[in-house]
Amino acid sequence: MSKAEGAKVKLSFWETIRRAWKPYMRLYSYAGPYKWRFAVGLAFGIAYGLVNALLPLTVFQVSNFVFHGAAPNPRAVIAHREMLNVGPKIDSLVWVCLAIPVVMAVRSLCSYGNVYYMNWVSNKVVNDVRNQLFAKVMHHSMDFFNRMQSGFLMSRIANDTRNMQQALASVSSDVFKQPITIVGAVVVLLLMDWKFTLVSLVLFPICIIPIRIFGRRARAAVQREQKGGVLMSVTMQESFAGIRVIKSFAREEQQEKIFRRGAQQSFAHTMRTVKATEAVGPLVEIIASIGVGLALLYVYAANLSAGRFFGLISGIFIIYEPIKTLSKLHIVMQRSLGATTQIFSILDSVPAVQDAPNAVELVSSQGRIDFEDVTFRYSTGVTDAVRAINLHIEPGKTYALVGASGAGKSTILSLILRLYDPTSGAVKIDGHNLRALTQKSLRAQIGLVTQETFLFHDTIFKNIQFGRLGATAEEVYAAARTAFAHEFILAQPDGYDTVIGDKGCLISGGQQQRLAIARALLKNAPILLLDEATSSLDTESEKQIQKALDKEIGSHAELLEKSGYYRRLYDLQFNQPTEAASEAASEPDVLAEELV
Repeated sequence: MSKAEGAKVKLSFWETIRRAWKPYMRLYSYAGPYKWRFAVGLAFGIAYGLVNALLPLTVFQVSNFVFHGAAPNPRAVIAHREMLNVGPKIDSLVWVCLAIPVVMAVRSLCSYGNVYYMNWVSNKVVNDVRNQLFAKVMHHSMDFFNRMQSGFLMSRIANDTRNMQQALASVSSDVFKQPITIVGAVVVLLLMDWKFTLVSLVLFPICIIPIRIFGRRARAAVQREQKGGVLMSVTMQESFAGIRVIKSFAREEQQEKIFRRGAQQSFAHTMRTVKATEAVGPLVEIIASIGVGLALLYVYAANLSAGRFFGLISGIFIIYEPIKTLSKLHIVMQRSLGATTQIFSILDSVPAVQDAPNAVELVSSQGRIDFEDVTFRYSTGVTDAVRAINLHIEPGKTYALVGASGAGKSTILSLILRLYDPTSGAVKIDGHNLRALTQKSLRAQIGLVTQETFLFHDTIFKNIQFGRLGATAEEVYAAARTAFAHEFILAQPDGYDTVIGDKGCLISGGQQQRLAIARALLKNAPILLLDEATSSLDTESEKQIQKALDKEIGSHAELLEKSGYYRRLYDLQFNQPTEAASEAASEPDVLAEELV
């Protein structure tokens, strides 16, 4: 553990309160729309504390009424039946004895109301925060996803929000009702017998010692526990996403080993947290029991009545439970503080690509695209992905980006989609700088099919309709026919209603790519970007789709004749690579050639 982490672990209770104040106040602001339910929950909590504090007084009064004197000798009762008329009547005795059940019932109802309303508000707030957090992540730029692990983000949304919920449900409730119970019970005890109360509570300051010792250990374990949970989430996400690679390399046991390590770390740190947190309770009870023993000595010495004794003892035990609860409060706060801080850091993050304040809607597009001296470097890169690119793409024509792997072909498509902003220069569509347009309206004008096809775990129909959510069934079928997917779809068990599994794993790679093409065609956007979109198709299917797109390759012969670099790439792809390979390696990248 680093020194900084060590310093963080050693936070005192009041330091934890101080640091948690600002994040908690921001968290509580989310409860604004539900303030009345929140207020009702707090009112029930306060009522619970007050009723709980009055319980010793009730026990005292009932006990005094019941234990009106020593029990008479049965023989004396038989000889002197008039003794049965001494003391409280049976009807009044019943009503008095019902006082304790009534108080307990009110106490229980208040506790239920407090727990119900506080959990309703806290879960509603967590639901709102989760929705906002997911929306924030979804609207982040690609640079954000390049830096963040998917498992880390999943852990933040699923696990950290659950820890936040405790801050609203447990902390908000206990911080009111438990102190009220303690203060109220102490006041009642002082009124009943101040000497007994002082004797009983003389050891209470000693309870702070185990709270401080084990609280420090618990805070350290909480931080390690959260890291272990993130490790498990990351391992699961990467394992499920890369299951094909894992199985291809027979690395199942390796992933199991990594997961077991994370699970064991999480288990060990969780048990350290439990041990440090729960050890406080028994120690407090031991110290408290010593105080009870001293109190009993006082009872004997002062010759207190049975009623007063039962009332005072019940008051002492009522105080112990809130103290135990409050002793664990800062541990819960520490866990919630870490989770809340992490979540708010994501909510406060600023996307690298965002709409300008005066961004305009691109209602329609002719499809003219211009790159003006565009240079771009990824945030994690050490060299430019593309440098000083100048392109002029006219509407109604087809263009191919030709270049070796890593030449920047996919990067250029990403810049057209404005997934990234150029480091310098400008990308324009119909003369509009992309920075001046809203991202949503820009991407509405562009269809995309990537080499790495992504399909959702849903039906074939829903996957195609994702291209245009309002499309009719006939429009979906037409797009599928254009992509030469209709026949194989009808051959599926449920046709268009067939669920194709995670990322479309239940159909072949070529079928996945046809569905992706159908999805892009359904969008019917003026600009269509194909990033090696037919790489998984056979030659005949590729030609048919190209004809269906009405993009006949009429300039292939011209390129073979005019562009030496294009010819060398073609030879490398379809002929025997000889010295052409070394020549292509030294040739400057030709990033675009027009196919007229």
